[in-house]
Amino acid sequence: MKKLTLTIFSLLLLGPWLAGQQRELRFETKSAMYAANEEWLTFACEVPDGMVELGLKHQSEMYWYSLYNLGNLLFRSGMGVHVVSSPLFEKHAKEDKGMPWSKGMLPMRQRKFLLHKVAQFKAKSGAAQLDNPVFKGYGPPPGAYPIYLEFSAGTPTFVHDPNLQDWGTLRWDPATFDKSMNPGAWGQTLMKQILWARDFFHENRSSGGITYVGTGAHDGAHGFRGSMLIALALNKAFALKETLAYNPQTGKLGSVDPMNYDPKKGPLYYPHRYEVRFKSMAKPMMNMMVPGKAPDWPKKFLVTDNSSDLFDVASLLWGLSEFYYITDPTVKDAFDALFGDPKWIAKDKSEAEIKAALKQGKTIFPKEDPHKLSKGMTAVNFKNIMALHFNGSKGTFVDSWKPGQGQGKHITTANAGMAVVALANVYHRLHDVDMIRQGARKMLLAQADFLLQHQDSDGSVANGFDLSGQADKSAKSLLSQAMAMRAWLAAYQITKDKKYLDAAERTFEFMQNNLWHEGAGVYRAYVGATQSKFDGMNYGATLGALRELAIARNANDRAPVANRLDEFFFNVSNKAGLQIAEINMTGEMIPDARQAAEMQKKMMELEKKDPQKAMAMKKKMMDSDQDGVPKPKFVMGTSKGAAPVHAASVTIPTR
Repeated sequence: MKKLTLTIFSLLLLGPWLAGQQRELRFETKSAMYAANEEWLTFACEVPDGMVELGLKHQSEMYWYSLYNLGNLLFRSGMGVHVVSSPLFEKHAKEDKGMPWSKGMLPMRQRKFLLHKVAQFKAKSGAAQLDNPVFKGYGPPPGAYPIYLEFSAGTPTFVHDPNLQDWGTLRWDPATFDKSMNPGAWGQTLMKQILWARDFFHENRSSGGITYVGTGAHDGAHGFRGSMLIALALNKAFALKETLAYNPQTGKLGSVDPMNYDPKKGPLYYPHRYEVRFKSMAKPMMNMMVPGKAPDWPKKFLVTDNSSDLFDVASLLWGLSEFYYITDPTVKDAFDALFGDPKWIAKDKSEAEIKAALKQGKTIFPKEDPHKLSKGMTAVNFKNIMALHFNGSKGTFVDSWKPGQGQGKHITTANAGMAVVALANVYHRLHDVDMIRQGARKMLLAQADFLLQHQDSDGSVANGFDLSGQADKSAKSLLSQAMAMRAWLAAYQITKDKKYLDAAERTFEFMQNNLWHEGAGVYRAYVGATQSKFDGMNYGATLGALRELAIARNANDRAPVANRLDEFFFNVSNKAGLQIAEINMTGEMIPDARQAAEMQKKMMELEKKDPQKAMAMKKKMMDSDQDGVPKPKFVMGTSKGAAPVHAASVTIPTR
């Protein structure tokens, strides 16, 4: 009865916000993480030599929504492969002779290594201090489930009554998980991991003569969580190198040697879809792993779609090139406190001596391995995007490559735009690898020019083309316009050639004249749409395109674009409900158990005296700041609530 009452209240109180709109309450990892990346980049408004202030009203919400999405996916959802089972953890468990984690059954050794790293992260970030207001000396909140390979999709509804301080209660419904895995999702998540870690580690702090990693906010929480993000990114990159490269000649997964890899001698790449099969852990092992049920342990990874997809390769390039940048020892920055010699091996020493040595190590991660790994894997994917997807004679990428068939004959505008964005990041981040850098520049400019040559006279761009330049006949979409703008503005930032800026301005004018719906305050999803469906892709691409256009303009001309960006963000994310829920950082007052009980008692008393005031109090309980985005517990259509992440889609009337 209590659950039914909450649902009815939600419909009564939040329904007016969502009138006429539809939401698919599902989390699609690839599109959600892409949107989260564009949200964070819009908050940061970065240019190669600094930042640009756009004066966005909702800038803070973009930042926090971006972080909500990643944090809930990686540490709370359970929607992926637990890091304790990763090949990098297995490597340390097998090879670190003489270390505390070098004895016992292999899964237990991997668990010991995980606990060692958690303890090290706590010590280096200051999160182990007894006066720590966030962790209270005990490290992360209980129930964390760190994943290094994310599943494709799932419904982010809770299966337990949520307690935001106990992450074990914030698991998503595993029965809804699509346990296939996609490199595009991995790459977008990797990019978000590095962007968030960059934020946590842009400066370090000292206390009592000791330097702790991470910004000073929250006294150790940032440094600890940032260390976990880097660890998960490192494990993902290592798995890509050692176990997930696909050989189409043998049909098997295995390793790739970045130093000697040449796709002309036989490609090794990351196919469009993987499946993972798990094995059950023995009951004694379950009891000895993390408290409660042991994480599912992978038995085998399978390939179920062996094509190479352009968006996938571009996404991996985007994330790996950003990873290369923060691990670069030649760039003097706060990240240098992370990467160095953490004294991995300490043979012939007592356990007490080993622990003392590990505690005193100057850095958390080895200096060479992450940088070499990210450089090598960037190079592998760069070679693949060039060999498998770039048609040099036509000056364009193609969407797909298949064993036995070779390159496809079609390029989707959105995929072309993502490829240009990724290659521009390679150009900026691989500052000291000139061959790759110049190769990236050449290909991204060729693709930008291809799109420019096929821009229509009204400023619009078709959704795709064949290699002869024949345009798709489908109604021109918001996603295509935004991604074409994204490509041209990336080219403009590198070359300062005004033809690219002019092309983006013409497409923006087309969007204003043909896609903008004044009543809804959004761009239509495609020309003539009476019902517009927004997902992480067209929402994120629109944020990115408008941001980059505003940045490229002169300071006095930025406001009209920035204001439209703000309006579009609010109406899709908040008002239409693409952001499913929010917590305290963006305006919700989240009571503890005692406060919640007191509020409930007060409300029941108020219902007898003044029902109108009681109704107003209920509204505040569900949505403290009344912006249309409720607390997780009060998400419509759920019995226990849902995570504060992006929905798969929302549909808005645009008649």
